[in-house]
Amino acid sequence: MGKKKKKIMPSQERYNQNVPATTFRMDSDTKQKLLELFEASKAETWGIFFKGLVGDFESKIISIEEARKNGYELGFRNAKFLYGVSYPCAKCGHTAFVNGPTQKAQVRKLIEKAGLAHEECPRPNYEQPTPPKPIPPQMSRPKPNPPIMTVEKSANQDKISRFLQG
Repeated sequence: MGKKKKKIMPSQERYNQNVPATTFRMDSDTKQKLLELFEASKAETWGIFFKGLVGDFESKIISIEEARKNGYELGFRNAKFLYGVSYPCAKCGHTAFVNGPTQKAQVRKLIEKAGLAHEECPRPNYEQPTPPKPIPPQMSRPKPNPPIMTVEKSANQDKISRFLQG
């Protein structure tokens, strides 16, 4: 006697046509990683899990250039807010940043007038020396290395050097 073929109901036949079964093979390491991902996702079924993977994958595919641009803009924005000097605009009140050469010069003047110093200044009340005046071209410049002068050693210096040498 042979096995009886199970009768498939019309609704089951339509379901199998609309949602066909898919099978594939993989090595044991890949299967183990896939099982861990499935458990971590807390999806109720494998179908829901794979739909989530495919949906996330398609939405997260972007070009390398776009990814670089997004990363650069994000880093620049973060650095601007972390390290930039901001102030409220006198006209509209929105936050503005010191970024132009004229603004930087104005801020330097204001800081100089206010007399600001380090929070923990290593040399309080230390005045900066004025820079040296440039030497006019008609004047001769001093030679950088003076000539070496030989000095005769005294008897004591000779004894000391022999003692130090061993």
